[in-house]
Amino acid sequence: MKITILSIISILIVLLILKGCAKYIGIPKKVAAQNLEAYLQKKYNGKLGFSDLSLFFNAATMDPNMYGVLIYDKDIPEIEFYTHLNLKHILENDSLPMYPTSDNMTVDNLYQDAKIRYEVRQGVRADFKAEIPEIIFSTEAIHLDFKRDVKSDVLDDVVTRFIDRLNEHYDVLNTGYQFRLLIKTASHPDGFLIIPLDIEDSTRKPEPMVLSENVTGFTSLRTMILKHINAKLEEPYPYFKVTENSKIYMDKSTLSRGAWIQYLEDKRIKNNGNGKWRNPQTGIYVVYFDLDTQFIYRGELLTDENDTTSYTEELRQIVSTIEAEGIRTK
Repeated sequence: MKITILSIISILIVLLILKGCAKYIGIPKKVAAQNLEAYLQKKYNGKLGFSDLSLFFNAATMDPNMYGVLIYDKDIPEIEFYTHLNLKHILENDSLPMYPTSDNMTVDNLYQDAKIRYEVRQGVRADFKAEIPEIIFSTEAIHLDFKRDVKSDVLDDVVTRFIDRLNEHYDVLNTGYQFRLLIKTASHPDGFLIIPLDIEDSTRKPEPMVLSENVTGFTSLRTMILKHINAKLEEPYPYFKVTENSKIYMDKSTLSRGAWIQYLEDKRIKNNGNGKWRNPQTGIYVVYFDLDTQFIYRGELLTDENDTTSYTEELRQIVSTIEAEGIRTK
């Protein structure tokens, strides 16, 4: 009898534990996918599809049925939006749990926004079709493929007008991800120049253009530049070694002259866990070159105290130095 009572108590304890944990055990991914498929079929007659479905349970939401997903129009895949949904209750409630309740946002709100964004993009494409045959709005960049080689003054004019056009519809086109333009030309079909876009007061503004690593001949250019740097460091600065970090600013007025900014690590700095950690990336070396001829004009150690400056100070020093050398950034 005593054993029976203990067994019953043990079972009750286990049931209580399971009941307490149940709220933290969500539906499996397979069921979540089935529920979402059923919802899209019911709501949109199968017009919308989805991908990248993944569980989004974290300390902020504490919702084990929350999934992140990309939803798209099957006929026009560019009409897409990423969101988070409770896929256990999606058939009864399609409100978006990651938005304030007062906003009462639903899946359809995001879908309608995505359609408007697509129509505005189509308008931008139409406006620049004669000058930029192909414009692709990808996740992190806007690709401008000229399909021909362009001169610096032409590029500057078109890009200026293009950014102005984007700013006319900033609220619609701002996805929070597209922070740069990728310029493609006939000579560099995979990528030539990158123009980062800063955002200030809800307005996109171009930053100094840099060279894309997809540019034709980049591997040979990189090999030549690093060989030059290593040779120049060997005797006067043997304690420096090149890192994987570099940035290549291009001259806006020629689109050929460039400044390769190479970050250097000081091998004498050892962080072994004893004492205060020190940033070993103390050096910056700059090499001036010509992309078309792959000719190196010269190189110099810009600083060996980069670890003591802020990012803003570092950028100001780099820009002022290469501007003095004739590399026009603005």
